[in-house]
Amino acid sequence: MNRRNSYWLTIIVTAVVGILFILWHGRIDALSWIVVAMGILLAIPAVYNLIFAMVTTARQSDKPSGRTTNLSSVVASVCTLALGVWMMINPAFFVGLMAYLFAALLVAYGVYQILVTAYFSRPYSMPWFFYIVPVLLVAAGVVILCTSVRTMNSVVVLVTGILLVASAINWAMQRMTLYPIRKNAEIGATDNRR
Repeated sequence: MNRRNSYWLTIIVTAVVGILFILWHGRIDALSWIVVAMGILLAIPAVYNLIFAMVTTARQSDKPSGRTTNLSSVVASVCTLALGVWMMINPAFFVGLMAYLFAALLVAYGVYQILVTAYFSRPYSMPWFFYIVPVLLVAAGVVILCTSVRTMNSVVVLVTGILLVASAINWAMQRMTLYPIRKNAEIGATDNRR
């Protein structure tokens, strides 16, 4: 996948996740369902890795080398599976941690967007208003981390959803702004070579 397509894929995924968060914010159990989904996403690869390790061990035990599977792989698979099952069975324990996770993701995503806008768009300078949404992402993440708003799950989910949709729109506008500038620069460079 080339870089331009990966930008658009990131924009689409960010917008879809943001819209889902906005739609689900009113549900009391929205964070519980997110925790359960994360538990499933942990358990499935852990089961696969555990089965793969067992099959590999069985195949290698028949060979004269006697080499067995890596014990750390089995231990990691069992621990990951246990964590995933725990998240599916008792999501309430992890719901409180989700606000911290969302806040950390907002801060990281905001910093990433600032870096992409400032550094990776060089040699072109993006207008100042493209920095507003990333700065809001960082600020919202810090507010969630430092105040008691993290105890209000629906507010955290709604704010995260709104900011993700705004971020996707901001990134789409940046890409549409930067594309003609780069295209004109490429055409100018081609004309200068002739």
